Amino acid sequence: MGFKCGIIGLPNVGKSTLFNALTHAQVPMENYPFCTIDPHIGIVEVPDKRLDLLKKIYEPEKVIPTTLQFVDIAGLVKGASHGEGLGNQFLSHIQAVDALINLVRCFENPNVAHIDNKLNPQRDFEIVETEIMLKDLETVANRISKTKIKAKTGDPKLKKQLTVLEEIRELLAQGKAAKSYHAHPEEAAFIKELALLSSKPVLIVGNISEEEATSGQKSAVTNQFEQFALSTGNLFLTISANLEMEMSELEPEERLLLMKEWHIPESGLDRLINAGYTLLKLITFFTMESNICQAWTLPTGSPAVKASAVIHSRFEERFIKAEVRHWLDIEKTRSEHLMREQGLIHIEGKSYTVRDGDVITFKLAAG
Repeated sequence: MGFKCGIIGLPNVGKSTLFNALTHAQVPMENYPFCTIDPHIGIVEVPDKRLDLLKKIYEPEKVIPTTLQFVDIAGLVKGASHGEGLGNQFLSHIQAVDALINLVRCFENPNVAHIDNKLNPQRDFEIVETEIMLKDLETVANRISKTKIKAKTGDPKLKKQLTVLEEIRELLAQGKAAKSYHAHPEEAAFIKELALLSSKPVLIVGNISEEEATSGQKSAVTNQFEQFALSTGNLFLTISANLEMEMSELEPEERLLLMKEWHIPESGLDRLINAGYTLLKLITFFTMESNICQAWTLPTGSPAVKASAVIHSRFEERFIKAEVRHWLDIEKTRSEHLMREQGLIHIEGKSYTVRDGDVITFKLAAG
């Protein structure tokens, strides 16, 4: 599944540096606005220590982690919603992603240009958020104009849609994101169809200096911004894009040695990837087929039949049943034989809700 997290922010806040560290790609990082014009897409492995245990239990020939996609999107400027900078081109790129990582600069560096001489992470975050909501206001206003004309026929469905649109417009006008609108289940499909940018989940990431990351001591600027970021109701974490870029170029042994020296238990990239997973409300399930242990990504609350379709689209129509091993049982027994012996392998149908960590064998009709 192609779940995409878009990395957004003002120009020169470290988006391409972070993207390069994540994907080991070579995206240009010159020190001027709009260096990144077209969005770059990178696929990254989701770190999961459970694969280590499965490797010991099943001794597969190959282990394949699940993945997420990250998109490096061009820097946005004030006025983008009205065509400033890359304007609508930037905003259209945001529409293609499932969640947003708003990277905000929290470090001083006279050698790296910025939109203002004074460092102000809250202002920078609010510029991006405002432009996104202004674009949504334009989208909703256009839809209201069209719906008003159609609603003159007296169609109750259109009248309801008009009410929803006007309520969302009011929220946006108050500076509130579209995702704060509490919709009834029957309205969800219509709201999704609008593809509003501010309806996407957001992870706020403070890009801090290497010194701050290795010392473990947050600056006053970072602490103040963290308090603000958390008050918005979004997820928040800090990362040093420069440090992660440098670390990504090291051999694994060197990287682990430095992390131990700096008392860093988990790399910033791993924290970011896992936060993206949480942001998108995803879970992981595993399969052990053809001597390959593979992790797969699935939205929380998905039924077994949809999990089978992640592996191959035709599996959904051929689904018969699923043999399910729960992760706690795997940890406890550490043996396929013992799980079978103790009746811990459960036979489930299409509607079974897959749990995070399930190891599943799908039984399919011939075809």
